[in-house]
Amino acid sequence: MNREQKNNRWTWATFIILSLLQILLLFSSLVDKSVTIDEFAHLPAGLNVLSSGDFRYCELNPPLMNVLSSLPLRAMGINPPPPLQIPEAKRHSFWVNAYVFMNYHRHHYHRIFIVARMMTVGIVILLGLLIFSWARILVPERRNTAALLSVTLIWFSPNIMGHAQLVTTDVGITFFMMLSVFSLFLFIRKQTILRAVICGITLGLAQLVKFTAVYLYITHFITLTTVFLFRRPHMKARRLITLVLTIYCISILVINAGYCFQGTGKVMDNFSFVSAPFKMVKKFLPLQTPLPLPENYLSAFDQQLADTLRGAPSFLFGRSYQGGSWYYIFALVAVKIPLPCLFLALLALYFSFTKRGLERFDQFLIVFPALVIFIMFSFFSNKQIGLRMVLPALVAFLFWVGTTLASVKWSRKITATVGCLLIWFGIESFTIYPDYLTYFNQLVGGAEKGHFIAVDSNLDWGQDLPKLKRYLSKHNLNSIQLLYFGSVDPSIYGINYEVPLSGIRPGYLAVSRSLYGRGHFLYDHGELSWAGPFKVYELPFFKKVASLGHSIDVYKVEKTVSPEEIRY
Repeated sequence: MNREQKNNRWTWATFIILSLLQILLLFSSLVDKSVTIDEFAHLPAGLNVLSSGDFRYCELNPPLMNVLSSLPLRAMGINPPPPLQIPEAKRHSFWVNAYVFMNYHRHHYHRIFIVARMMTVGIVILLGLLIFSWARILVPERRNTAALLSVTLIWFSPNIMGHAQLVTTDVGITFFMMLSVFSLFLFIRKQTILRAVICGITLGLAQLVKFTAVYLYITHFITLTTVFLFRRPHMKARRLITLVLTIYCISILVINAGYCFQGTGKVMDNFSFVSAPFKMVKKFLPLQTPLPLPENYLSAFDQQLADTLRGAPSFLFGRSYQGGSWYYIFALVAVKIPLPCLFLALLALYFSFTKRGLERFDQFLIVFPALVIFIMFSFFSNKQIGLRMVLPALVAFLFWVGTTLASVKWSRKITATVGCLLIWFGIESFTIYPDYLTYFNQLVGGAEKGHFIAVDSNLDWGQDLPKLKRYLSKHNLNSIQLLYFGSVDPSIYGINYEVPLSGIRPGYLAVSRSLYGRGHFLYDHGELSWAGPFKVYELPFFKKVASLGHSIDVYKVEKTVSPEEIRY
């Protein structure tokens, strides 16, 4: 066995060890996290689609990740509630079905989500395998370093690990978008019909996960046009057009197949669009125009687009506001990405401009889709609810950092610098365990200060009810006043609670930190009431006695407080 073969075997062995460590960390974390706001509805939607074949249950998003997450539940014989429990007018409601599902499966509700979350863990392992393989192709002269460095930066980023254990679409869209870009990368290297077909399939699969993937149609087209103009000037335009049309047509075919062709070909007149862009399209096209996409796909896309344009409550740097801000995403990148990663990114940027390393076009292929996503969610979205919205761009960014660093030969000083930064990165990742969602870097004082900067899925998504239950048991508290930012009923986790919207009495009060910055519907024994944001941490007669997972604060209240005193 020669030296190269030994290095390859060592690299693969290290990759396997890292993957086992990743699975161990994620599983030991996810079993102790309560059902978060969005996964509360994603899983029932997927199980309803899988059981009935009716895609109307995925009324707000494409179905692929929801269905994949529910596959093990079907295998275990777990079924959704009988549909007759819901009135016909709300039969397919994303959130109504979630509450019915919760009440129907109360006795094993948390265990159901533990099983489903393992599908997301599997997706993130596949993402690591994809990055590992891609990096070895990109940097052939230092392929082992490129592969391991890229996988490490992505797998053990707290922002990735926080969502890699949840039944949502964020990790799924990250994997499928990266898979689509990788397929495009292979197609550009060898433009065959087979690779065009594969590129079309992966492009279509990404569309079935989340509507963020629609930007790939733009970035793929621009990338292929760039190839035609600058890299393959001898290529015949007719052949390029044929291959591009093949990719796009197959992707549309995959979208229709993903919906079992339900509602494909319905004419424009059958749709009642609610978003301005879709209304404009309907205004200019003949009403009898058949649409080449499934009815439920178009309806969900229309609804999401309307929500994005309408806006949602946001919170950043201590300020609550409605809608979007151009610097929201960029600010989160600065405070949510570990500092050693930011320093490695600066080093990669230096190498990119001063040394001959990763080919310019390969860098463009990786960075361009990420840049488009950052720009669109920063300047054209009024719904900015967390760094997770640009998770695919974040992974592409870290992949670029890893491959760019590995593409140049390191001096001893550079080797020492990169080694120290990786050790620091490892310490950051392991010290935040198991509370990955709450990670903030030292620029803002870490996770314990994060609620002064950003909330919602950046910090507190309702994940720490088990810790609250253990706190109550440890201190022999039979009940607690609770202001909880979440969807699930806290009593499922054995918490006897009261929602003190009419006034807080002396005693103990638990408050989700997201409620410091924005309002939310509070679940109160089967009823929903909108409340918040609250300023309890500013009041002198509220003594904080515990912080649970950096997401729930427990206070000892010394006097009766009216609702007006605790609200902004």
